[in-house]
Amino acid sequence: MAFKHFFPNEIADSVYHIDYDIFWQKGIRGLIFDIDNTLATFDTPHPDAAVIELLTTLTKKGFKIAFLSNNKKERVKIFNKEFGFPHIWKAGKPRLSGMRRALESLGLSKRRVILIGDQIFTDCWVGRRAGVYTILTKPIALKDEWQVKLKRYPEKLVLWAYRRKRRD
Repeated sequence: MAFKHFFPNEIADSVYHIDYDIFWQKGIRGLIFDIDNTLATFDTPHPDAAVIELLTTLTKKGFKIAFLSNNKKERVKIFNKEFGFPHIWKAGKPRLSGMRRALESLGLSKRRVILIGDQIFTDCWVGRRAGVYTILTKPIALKDEWQVKLKRYPEKLVLWAYRRKRRD
């Protein structure tokens, strides 16, 4: 099937609907998060209290965390100010260079890392190509930048194929 390279390993309603404890038990030690429309809307500069609580809890459990974003340096740095996590801005997803830098920053093998994001053609595709487990979240807002809106329509086709494959 032509779409399989875009398929996530799994889908979650949001970052709050992922059972991180199960992944810890399976040996996952690193989490790479997309920011825009995964953790915050693209026009929200700072993480809200729920994101701060989630990421703080995950680091206390022992997870290493990094941000991987196609957004600009200033946006990513402002969002990350609360945490000080390794972060890659202008990552160029789905190109692999930013993903490789994120993996290096965590110091973990790809088998021990999950990439979590809201876009099939950037997050899932780069994660699959890099050999990491991918979790696709639903976008947290309907409002997207114009270039992302263009990708949402073909994403629906890929998701249809994904769900059909899962039923087989």
